Amino acid sequence: MPEEKEIPEVYSDQFMISGGPYGVLMNLNKSPVEPGPGKVPSTVARVWMSYEHAKMVAFMLCRHIKKMESDGGISFPVPSKVLSSLGIGLEDWEAFWKSPPEFRG
Repeated sequence: MPEEKEIPEVYSDQFMISGGPYGVLMNLNKSPVEPGPGKVPSTVARVWMSYEHAKMVAFMLCRHIKKMESDGGISFPVPSKVLSSLGIGLEDWEAFWKSPPEFRG
């Protein structure tokens, strides 16, 4: 049996998304342990993918989070300050997470 390659595990609390006409890049970043002047997040992983794949990942992540919240009777709230810092209006955020019941499966 071939030896399995070790897959690194990383923690990320920040991200950056960019891309061009043929694909999207997501840098997963981690805040400095001790924040301060001149300290910047470090990139812990870089993921390139096609836009088609990115759409599937976004869909599946959304569906998974909704199922976890529904099955557990819990919510994973995001503070309005965070939404605002990303330029996301509260109305847009709420509309994104509302969907018909058949989507939640």
